[in-house]
Amino acid sequence: MANETFNPKLWTPRSMAETQKIYADWADTYEDDVLGAGYATPSRIAHALADAGADLTAPVLDFGCGTGLSGIALGAVGFTTVDGTDVSPKMLEHARTKNVYRTLWLGDPEQPPEILTGQYRAVTATGVISLGAAPPEMLRTLLDAMDPGGFLCLSYNDATLADTNYINALDGVLNDGTVTELSRQYGPHLPDKQMGSTVYVLQKT
Repeated sequence: MANETFNPKLWTPRSMAETQKIYADWADTYEDDVLGAGYATPSRIAHALADAGADLTAPVLDFGCGTGLSGIALGAVGFTTVDGTDVSPKMLEHARTKNVYRTLWLGDPEQPPEILTGQYRAVTATGVISLGAAPPEMLRTLLDAMDPGGFLCLSYNDATLADTNYINALDGVLNDGTVTELSRQYGPHLPDKQMGSTVYVLQKT
């Protein structure tokens, strides 16, 4: 994938098999491409989670960790123990080289997230529950696996913000009392591509 042009299929609905192929093909140039476009969301997620009062010394799960850029961002703001999971073996290969994760494992897209009760008080999902990646239903599935009081920090990029399915999923967990919204802030995502994202911090009730 060239730096100049992102795959137009990135932000379109598709099967999980297609998603895994796109990221397998992209893994070796992913960081050059997104960092070259000014990728800002991982740092924004990390700062938002810290600002919300998450314990910096407690384990954090980087759900959909990709090549590890989000793990680096979490470490940069002071989180001391970060675990990661992703459904792409090729992306995980790159994440392992970062030496920022305590544990990394390959997730199964056909199974609920592997979050043991009480293991994580904070979970990040940087661009994971979004158009072209995990479906909107993953938001509730992820929250169902978390303990009350836990923090979930996630982002919706511009394409996802324009999709009513993802907005309805978020509104659903807010309106039924599953979570309390601690913050939401729109800002840069891939600024060189004129793309933004909203970062949300939710706390399970």
